[in-house]
Amino acid sequence: MVRFVRDALNHTSDSGGTLPRVMFRPIHRLRALLHPVPVIVLLIMLLSAALRIYRLDAQSFWYDEGNSARIAERPLALIIAGAAGDIHPPLYYTLLHYWRALFGETEFALRMLSVVCGLGLVLFTYLLARRLWSERVGLVAAALLALSPFAIYYSQEARMYALMALEAVVSTWALTSLFDWRFSISDSIAHGPTSPSSGTRWLGAALPAYILSSAAGLYTQYAYPFVMLAQGLGVLAWLADGHTRQPGYARWRKVALYAGASALAIVLFAPWLPIAIRQITTWPVTPVRYELGQAVLDSYRWLVVGRTLPLVQAALPLSVISLLVIIGAMFGLRLSERMSTLLMLLLVVVPFVLLFVFHLYREAYLKILLVCAPPLLILAARGIDGAAAVTARFLTRGRAGTASQRVTVLGIVVLGIAATGPVFPSLYNLYANPAYARDDYRGIAKMIEANARPGDAVLLDAPNQWEVFTYYHRKGAPAIPLAYRPPNASAVDRQMRPIATTYQRLFVLYYGESESDPTGEFEQWLAQHAFKADEQWVGNIRLAVYATRAPEQTLPLTATFGNILTLQRVAVDLGQHQDGEVIPLELTWQARAKLEPRYKIFVHIGLAESPPVAQNDSEPAAGTRPTNGWQPDVPVVDQRGVWLKPGTVPGHYGMYLGVYDRTTGKRLSVQAPTGRAVGDQLWLGDVTILPAP
Repeated sequence: MVRFVRDALNHTSDSGGTLPRVMFRPIHRLRALLHPVPVIVLLIMLLSAALRIYRLDAQSFWYDEGNSARIAERPLALIIAGAAGDIHPPLYYTLLHYWRALFGETEFALRMLSVVCGLGLVLFTYLLARRLWSERVGLVAAALLALSPFAIYYSQEARMYALMALEAVVSTWALTSLFDWRFSISDSIAHGPTSPSSGTRWLGAALPAYILSSAAGLYTQYAYPFVMLAQGLGVLAWLADGHTRQPGYARWRKVALYAGASALAIVLFAPWLPIAIRQITTWPVTPVRYELGQAVLDSYRWLVVGRTLPLVQAALPLSVISLLVIIGAMFGLRLSERMSTLLMLLLVVVPFVLLFVFHLYREAYLKILLVCAPPLLILAARGIDGAAAVTARFLTRGRAGTASQRVTVLGIVVLGIAATGPVFPSLYNLYANPAYARDDYRGIAKMIEANARPGDAVLLDAPNQWEVFTYYHRKGAPAIPLAYRPPNASAVDRQMRPIATTYQRLFVLYYGESESDPTGEFEQWLAQHAFKADEQWVGNIRLAVYATRAPEQTLPLTATFGNILTLQRVAVDLGQHQDGEVIPLELTWQARAKLEPRYKIFVHIGLAESPPVAQNDSEPAAGTRPTNGWQPDVPVVDQRGVWLKPGTVPGHYGMYLGVYDRTTGKRLSVQAPTGRAVGDQLWLGDVTILPAP
């Protein structure tokens, strides 16, 4: 029986066999499935899926993801209309709209679309590398991309970048299939003669795949033409290569086919082209100053290890990957490989360079470089494979056979570990380090809901911030978006004055003010007309709390601090306050001379010799009037509040005022003609904190 099965598995022809070939087709299929390559591909895909699904919903949606989530809720017509006013085309949002209808709107469900695109990116990277080089290079490239922190990060984000990278690698795979890239180069010793059908066997699939993936890329991201330009330069290099075995008319026919396919992809994009041109040419972008060398190095760091590893710690993985890419490119100088190598280099270099040519360098745009990750890692995989093969030939003294193959595989494993090992700190940071977490709108919404009271409102100082915040904040205090780039102070006053008279307390989310409010008009208005009580950073979001009701009681006291600052007036409502309230203060100061240091002012509520139970430590007027800008004898009004945060211990406390150097922390002494000095702070009066009702 064993012999029969063995003979059956080894049966390759029915010409001299005792059983017809048709009886062995299932056995041949079983044998193909049990081949190591499909098993390895399956394991790589499972690893890719595990790394991309792990902690997929552990972090909140950040600004852009929330925008994706809320846009996907809209009817298709509104999605198209919204994209027409955005800097992103509509395809991703349209796909997410239907994906949401099938799988729901949770963070996990919406991010799974990018996970699927990320898995497709790994698979087609394998197919592309196998097409251009070999099965081994394809497997190594797929494994490198499976472990890439850069690719994993954007496979876990509900945005279009994993989709764009997938479209780029699919179109490149289709392009190389269409041109029969590898076998069009004469190296008959290494590869033998070209089959007459090799240039057309993929035509039926490659041509529509290239057209559709290119058109889809254009509808996904306005940076996708960078990929098409790199591909076009690769085709021109292929055409100009002097070692192509194909006759001139055949080469020109293929180039004409490529040109027609590219033109058809652009024709499919033509209905959106006027909108794209308008948005690209009119979208406001704040210029960023940078040192070119440092910017290039930082961009390359993103490409290799992602955003979750600082440059100091990224030196080793950057060096290892760079060395492997150089080795891979050197092996690619051979006639049989040089067009493949050149194409991969173009796909890395062209988008990278154009990022700087079009002044797009800034952290928010580095994700565009995800299209460069597959070709870069394919070159690194070629370096690993080539170095392992050369080492095996050296160790086995040039003898081919099983021993050489085993040494090659061992070398690939060792070099693969050397290439991927240094990136694991980046993966740890991605999953577990709060310093690299996405902006926590989920946590902000929970905090506001826990602290909000009737009469509160939430102000959102950034365009489209309403979408992500209201994804989490579905009830409670109303969320009010502030005007984008207000033209002047009068426009701000017209929006803010009704808000301040309607609501007693404001939670304000500042995000990207350099884009949304470059001159800080809203913050200036709030500093002058409201009472800032608290501020904290949550990722890139600055959450501030203001009271809008002015104090009604003026205290009969004055004081001098350090013989350089005079406190002329204090307005504050002392007495009883409930846990959760904001106590507003209005302080009027005057400098006796020009001040060099910058001083902070503190208001503490507590016992004189004990830590405060509530406080406000900040520069005057919510930081908008630093003391080194004060003119002598000119009054300065400093409005601030003290937030009795929920959980403040009820009791009877004093309220104390003081001034200190913000650099050294040294407090100014207090001389109190009408008040009572307690050491280096001024006692304003007593406050009784009552428990919340």
